[in-house]
Amino acid sequence: MRIRTALPVALLAVAGLFAGLAGATAATAAGYPGYQCFKTADRDQYCSDSKVKNHAAGDAWIKTCPSDVQAHISGKPYILASRPSSAHSC
Repeated sequence: MRIRTALPVALLAVAGLFAGLAGATAATAAGYPGYQCFKTADRDQYCSDSKVKNHAAGDAWIKTCPSDVQAHISGKPYILASRPSSAHSC
């Protein structure tokens, strides 16, 4: 019985899907309106100065960032309920 429940979870973890689902859940937990954020390959965090209302508004904010910053985005953008004080702005 344990193998039947553990095997699918193990397969998802190996495929990287389990981690992706957990990250998506954490990212959307804040929901809209919220601060649109992303991290760069250098682990710098960028967040919008004001809350965005939806995905389209968040995408529009990301496009206002300089092209060299956009080129180094690492991972998916995410929403936070409060803006970290150490976050950079575009």
